[in-house]
Amino acid sequence: MQGITRIKEKIMEEAEKEKARILSEAEKKAEEIFEKAKRKAEEIEHTLLEKAKKQAEEEKRKIISMAELEEKKRLLQAKQEIIDLVFKEAEDKIRQMEEERYKKLFFEMLIESAEGDEELIIAENDRSRITEDFLKKVNEELVKKGKKGNLKIVSFSKDITGGFILRSKNVEINGSFDYLVSIKREELETEIARILFEE
Repeated sequence: MQGITRIKEKIMEEAEKEKARILSEAEKKAEEIFEKAKRKAEEIEHTLLEKAKKQAEEEKRKIISMAELEEKKRLLQAKQEIIDLVFKEAEDKIRQMEEERYKKLFFEMLIESAEGDEELIIAENDRSRITEDFLKKVNEELVKKGKKGNLKIVSFSKDITGGFILRSKNVEINGSFDYLVSIKREELETEIARILFEE
């Protein structure tokens, strides 16, 4: 009987040892799984953080780029407004020119442009300055230059603010100050921008 008790005890001892070994291995395995999961979680967290940082940087770059673009647009608009003012002032100075000087400019432009048999359309607000007497002098000068002297005022236009439109059967010459300033603007705008803004 004693031998059986000893065998029982021995089996129990072995069972306890095996249980302790299994528990120890299980704990070790659990620890490894936990560490592995922890490392994976840290890797994922790091990857997510890096991704979030990159997205934030990209978003920041986009916002800065949009702001710079908006600023350039506003600056360009302001420059355009200044250039518009320069040309408007030029038109105003022509319109407000002292009468004799204005008539002289008008006279010279007609002598330069006309063949002498065209119809003449002038600005409504030039009605008092460009009279039949004025036109008579223009026609006399045209004859002196070997041209015809039959220019006739046919109408007054509200569409032009100064200058004239010469119309013949085949040709129309726009000598309105609005048009001439717009032509000069195309030629000079870049140069004026360079002078004004040192570009």
